Amino acid sequence: MNNLKGVLRSATTMFLFVGLFGIWMGGCETQEQKIEKLIKQLRDQNEEVRWDAGYALGQIGKDAVPALVQALQDENAKVRGSAAVALGEIGEGAVDAVSALIQALQDEDAKVRANVAMALGQIGTPEAIKAVEGEVSSLIQALQDEDAKVRFAAVWALGSIGEREVNAMPALIQALQDENAKVRFAAVYALSQREGAVDAVPALIQALQDEDAKVRFAAAYALGSIGEGAVDAVPALIQALQDEHVRGNAAMALGQIGTSEALEAAVPTLIKVLQDPDAEGRFRSIVARMLGEIGTPEALKAVEEYQSQQ
Repeated sequence: MNNLKGVLRSATTMFLFVGLFGIWMGGCETQEQKIEKLIKQLRDQNEEVRWDAGYALGQIGKDAVPALVQALQDENAKVRGSAAVALGEIGEGAVDAVSALIQALQDEDAKVRANVAMALGQIGTPEAIKAVEGEVSSLIQALQDEDAKVRFAAVWALGSIGEREVNAMPALIQALQDENAKVRFAAVYALSQREGAVDAVPALIQALQDEDAKVRFAAAYALGSIGEGAVDAVPALIQALQDEHVRGNAAMALGQIGTSEALEAAVPTLIKVLQDPDAEGRFRSIVARMLGEIGTPEALKAVEEYQSQQ
């Protein structure tokens, strides 16, 4: 019995030693070995394994950039796409990959091109733009891509770069005419992020008539974000108060434009909305606050009547 106990103790000790040795060896894995292991996983037949590997490489950061740049040349499109996603996750730390990503905008696979465009937007800090010329112009060229996913990603990327690069304005305005509603929506949002968006006011006014409600909704928001510079949009925004999908943003936009002419011109339509029992309660509250701030006798009377009914 004692011999048996001794054997069990020896076996337990050995297993503990082996386990601890394995943990110790795993902990001693170098960064290069870890990256190499993950790069191999990018080629795994299981798509989830590849995506997990790409995500992990993105979390490693700058040290993974050289290997990910190499993976952009992989024969497998999913590997190339995962590499682009990972570089985007690294962000500005992947500035050295910008040249390779620009080249990858010509990839034969549309999903890869879309991932690449997104990555360029995520990396697109002022330093990145200055470090490698051509990023923005390449994204502008991607707005002509035959695949809507790529055009959407390019517009999104230009919006992420934002006001730091004004040369994209004409291309973004042109994107408001894209046949795909998602691309048009992204273009409206991108324009709302740019300091020089006042030049886009005429195009955004046209977007208030878009067949897609989300595009109209975004156009009203963009005009509001421009503020006083969008004063020419006041008549169109007043008209948009009749659009159930847009009127909330249209009312807010009129308030943000904030000129006395804009506010006073909106009073009759705002009162009509305030008196509409079918209008959303929260929206009517916003309208009542706006009318109170406008402060004309007509506006104040409508607000008083509204409050008496609450």
